[in-house]
Amino acid sequence: MVVREEGIKQRLKELDEILQELSKYRQVSRAEVDSNLSQRWIIERGLIAAASVIFDIADHILAGHFGYYAETYESSLAELRDKRVISDNLYSQMKGLGGFRNIL
Repeated sequence: MVVREEGIKQRLKELDEILQELSKYRQVSRAEVDSNLSQRWIIERGLIAAASVIFDIADHILAGHFGYYAETYESSLAELRDKRVISDNLYSQMKGLGGFRNIL
């Protein structure tokens, strides 16, 4: 498999759009989210979509460039770090995203 740069760019554009949409809810309190089911679903779906795009990019890079197929979301992030695709700092910020996505 080959890494398709255009595919990654499209996914990054999608991630940017998701994050822009989610930013509309940055100031919403936990109490507001708890009392508004529609709003909670919008936020949860946006977070799931963002995490899914991140893991899709990770899997594409790992498979296409390294021939590696991660068994879990967390192992894909760790492998990106180990292969120096992402920094230790970025890894530490994203660590746990797989479990968070599964909880959502």
